[in-house]
Amino acid sequence: SPSRGLGDVYKRQVFMPNTKKEHEPDEKNPFIKQTIIEEKKDQRKRIVSAACLAVVFGIVAGPTTALTSHIINKNILSKKTKTTIQIPKEETSIEGSEEAESSEPVEDIVASAIESIDLSEKNLEQMYAGLSKVAENKDNTIVKISAITTNTDWFDNTLQNESSCSGIVVAKSGDNLIVLTTNMSIEGGIRVGFFDGSVKEASVLGTDSLTNLMILSVDISSMGEKVKSIEPIVLGNSYQLKKGAFILAIGSPVGVSRSLDIGNVTAIEKNASFFDGYGRVIYCDKHLDNRGTFLIDTSGELVGVISNLDGDSPISMAYGISDLKMLIENMTNGVGSSYLGVRAIDIDKDKAPEGMPSGVYVTEVRADSPAYNIGIQSGDIISMIGDEEVNSIIGFKNIMEKLKPNQVVNIKVSRSGKDGFTELNFETTIGARS
Repeated sequence: SPSRGLGDVYKRQVFMPNTKKEHEPDEKNPFIKQTIIEEKKDQRKRIVSAACLAVVFGIVAGPTTALTSHIINKNILSKKTKTTIQIPKEETSIEGSEEAESSEPVEDIVASAIESIDLSEKNLEQMYAGLSKVAENKDNTIVKISAITTNTDWFDNTLQNESSCSGIVVAKSGDNLIVLTTNMSIEGGIRVGFFDGSVKEASVLGTDSLTNLMILSVDISSMGEKVKSIEPIVLGNSYQLKKGAFILAIGSPVGVSRSLDIGNVTAIEKNASFFDGYGRVIYCDKHLDNRGTFLIDTSGELVGVISNLDGDSPISMAYGISDLKMLIENMTNGVGSSYLGVRAIDIDKDKAPEGMPSGVYVTEVRADSPAYNIGIQSGDIISMIGDEEVNSIIGFKNIMEKLKPNQVVNIKVSRSGKDGFTELNFETTIGARS
């Protein structure tokens, strides 16, 4: 039947009953005995022929196999192919990632949770020891990044300064480790120090000035087995992170490489406006150094990166890792991410004045960006990019991710004036984030 698998294929043999004894002649069917004898003779001939063919095939197959193996090794296996790194993305959108709300009153949930917790000193010590163990298990993924810069003093003496931060191994490509770290000057070269004390020169694969992040590649083919056994940290799902959750800060949270801090998520801003898009901002309950500090959850998965969001804030803010996965993949593979240089927000149609066009409202234009150079201003409403309409900040982000650097597109905006809104068209060449 069609549903039968390969293992169900079988041969059927039909045996006809013969009630006569082998020595008893069959006068009605005298051909039966003769047919059997001839079949046995033919069978012997086939066996002899098959044996001869097997010998001939064996003689020919040996040299042929050797020649084929030589050709494959020389022309195929010896060629090195460039491996493309793919970062798994979340299938759920930001809106769809929220868990269903419980019908149980919040007060009852909190009271039940408090009653079930034994807040003895011993249990608290065990809890923090367990959290520290999670961070300790990821310590070999943390590396120290050192960059040398050269300056000249008043007397023309050459001075070398070393700046450092932490990085974290996020992927592996053949004999190369892929490291995520903070963007820094690399004029005099850059070195990566591993947990076993070994040091190796690194090369820069990509940088992003908007998030202040950088991707490095380190060739470990000549290094020890400890370094070769490093497994990249798992990139988690920051959309599932909840307010109040325990969070572990690893890397350089106190300004020293391989330091550790334990805290909580105090707030999550779900639709924060970023340049050319939006995403989540994770707020922590303390101030952490933003030069190579990474947030992991209690499962040991990377969920956030402290970078350039906090400024002078007494608490730290982090990019959710789910919003950075496409950027990390592009930087790793040398693919430029599109760059326009605007912050935008959705228009609240209930509060918008009558006659306001649909689109996204520009709140900021970055200096020297493609948008700035063609004349787009704060207060403009972007309604179309290329042949695609822009109806929301989600749509704006999706369009920007599909655009390629150096692509020429027309951008339609509406600008408010004393006589109402005027429609303007700007032709621009999309830039590349670097």
